[in-house]
Amino acid sequence: MKLFYTPNSPYARVCRIVADAHGLTDALELARVPLRDTASALIPLSAMGRVPVLVNGDLVLSEARHICAYLDEKAGTAPSVAAYGDWPLVASEAAALAFLDAVTVWTREMRRNEDERSPFLLQAEEEQVMRMIGHYDGVLEAPAGSPPLNFETICIAVAMGSLDFYELALNWRDNYLTLAAWIDAYNALPIMRDTVPTAAAMNLFTR
Repeated sequence: MKLFYTPNSPYARVCRIVADAHGLTDALELARVPLRDTASALIPLSAMGRVPVLVNGDLVLSEARHICAYLDEKAGTAPSVAAYGDWPLVASEAAALAFLDAVTVWTREMRRNEDERSPFLLQAEEEQVMRMIGHYDGVLEAPAGSPPLNFETICIAVAMGSLDFYELALNWRDNYLTLAAWIDAYNALPIMRDTVPTAAAMNLFTR
């Protein structure tokens, strides 16, 4: 299996964490590719050229949730992705993915030149993100032992990691102590440390 990724993609980071949790790291070849580059080795396989993409034989699979479900099947262990039918868990998982989406939109907008940023979009995403931070502070508890790794919790952890990396929602820890303790447990995991975005993630987008 080969995973096409960039080190700064939060969605690829989710997939890499799931692979590690399943013990599939050695079975998963990582292929780093550039984004927005028509010469990318990913383009002939996936016309969108977006990461993450998992390739296994003739299968070309995109979108983090689908990739993680496939890794679940290959591992044959406790699944990371909620099964359709377990609708409360599916709903929680969808909220976590939407949270990650909102954080990602916010971080991308902040990487534009200042005169190209949308004040409306920045305000909307910040409001969404802060509402979700308040929500998770109220429903999550710091794990007593090793933190559970599933698609929902990983999306939340990666989203919070992006906020801290890009220094958005500054001082959120002062008001949300429960969530701060929760994310600290995840940040201590080796796979979380190994998949932190690189310095290039701070570069401004260019045309």
